[in-house]
Amino acid sequence: MSVPTVSARPLTHGPRLVAVDRPGARLAAVRLDVHVGSADERPGERGLAHVVEHLVVRCLLAGGRVGDGALADARTGRERTGYSVLVRRADAPAALDVLTAALGELRVPPAVLAAELAAIRRETAQRAADVRRRLQEALLAALWDGTSYAHSPLGDAAVLDALTEDDVRRFHARWYRPSRATAVLAADRASGELAALAERWTGRPGADGEPAVSAGRDARPAVRSAYRELPATASAGAGAGRAAGLAFAVAAAEGDGPYAHDCRDLARRAVRAAGGVDMRWLELRGQVCVWAMLRAPDAAAATRAVRTALRAARERLLAADGAAWLRAEALIPHLRAAEDLETTAARATDGGAGPPASVSPSDVAAVIALWERQTARIDDAGDAS
Repeated sequence: MSVPTVSARPLTHGPRLVAVDRPGARLAAVRLDVHVGSADERPGERGLAHVVEHLVVRCLLAGGRVGDGALADARTGRERTGYSVLVRRADAPAALDVLTAALGELRVPPAVLAAELAAIRRETAQRAADVRRRLQEALLAALWDGTSYAHSPLGDAAVLDALTEDDVRRFHARWYRPSRATAVLAADRASGELAALAERWTGRPGADGEPAVSAGRDARPAVRSAYRELPATASAGAGAGRAAGLAFAVAAAEGDGPYAHDCRDLARRAVRAAGGVDMRWLELRGQVCVWAMLRAPDAAAATRAVRTALRAARERLLAADGAAWLRAEALIPHLRAAEDLETTAARATDGGAGPPASVSPSDVAAVIALWERQTARIDDAGDAS
C-alpha cells in the first residue's frame, strides 16, 4: 500500500485546499466539505441543511455531473455537508470547478423546491422502513437529548412543509461561505497542483462578509449512555428478540493515542470477528459516540451480549498470537478499505493521512477495554422508547 501524504493551503478569500498524494492512482477523488450540518439548525430550520444539499446539487452543480462522466455524491451530517466525485485524473480540475460552484449564489425556482421536497419525503419514508437506521437515530437522539445534535439531519416534516424559497436562499447564504469550506484532491501528484488550484480560485466571488454564527452546537451529549429498542413488530423473524441498541459517549481525548481513528476502526473489526457484534462509532463535537445494534429481549441481555463480545475480542488480542490475529482479522481489511480514494479524501478534511502499517494489539485492546467500562454504566433497567 502506498502511504498518502497530505499538503494544505489556506486561501484568504477561498476554501482551504488540501492535496493528498496517492502515487500511481489512475483516478482522482475530489471533495468539497462545507462546515454546516443539522447541529447548526435553529428549531424552525430542522431539515433545512439537507434540503439545501439537494438544491445545491440540482441548481448549482447542474445535477452534479462532471462533463459527460461521473455524478457527484452528496451527504448531510450533523456537523458538515459533503460533496464528492470520483473521476479520471485528467478531469480533476473540472470536478473541482463543479463542486466549488456550491459556494455560489443559490436561486431556487418554486417548482424545483417542490420537486426536491417530494424526493426528500420519499427518502425519509425509505429510511423509516429501515430498522437499523431508525434504531441508530434513536440512540444518537438519546445521547444528545435536549441539544442541537439530537434531531436527525432528515429534519421535521412540519418544518419542511412550511419551507419557502427565501428560507432556503437565506440559509445557504449564511453558511455556504468559502471560509467555511474545505476542498480536497486525492490523486497521483496532487500536491503539485496546489498552486494551480489556488490560481483557479482567484477572481471568484469570495468575500465572506460577516461570519456565520452557529445556533449553538452543544459541547457534549446530554447523557453518557443509553439503551433503545424497537417494537417486536418491527423485528424480522419470530423469536429473534427485539431490535435493540445501546450507546455511550466518551471524550475524544480519553484513551486516545497517535492513531486513535485507526484504533477505533480496528477495535470495531476485532469485536465483530471475535464476538459477532457490530460496533459503530462517530466523533461529534469532541465526543466519540459508540453504539451497537443487535437482537435481544431486553436491556440486560443486550448489555451482557455486547460486554461478552468486547471481552472476547480483548482477550483474543492479548493472546500469544494476538498480533497475527489482529493483522488477519482487522488490519488487512482495514488497510484494503483505506485504499479507497474517496475514503482518503474524506479523512483528509480532518487532517488525516494514511493508516499506520501496524498497530499494537495492546493499543486496540485498550480501546475495547474503555468500551467495556462504558457498557457497565448502562442502566440495565433500560429506558426503551
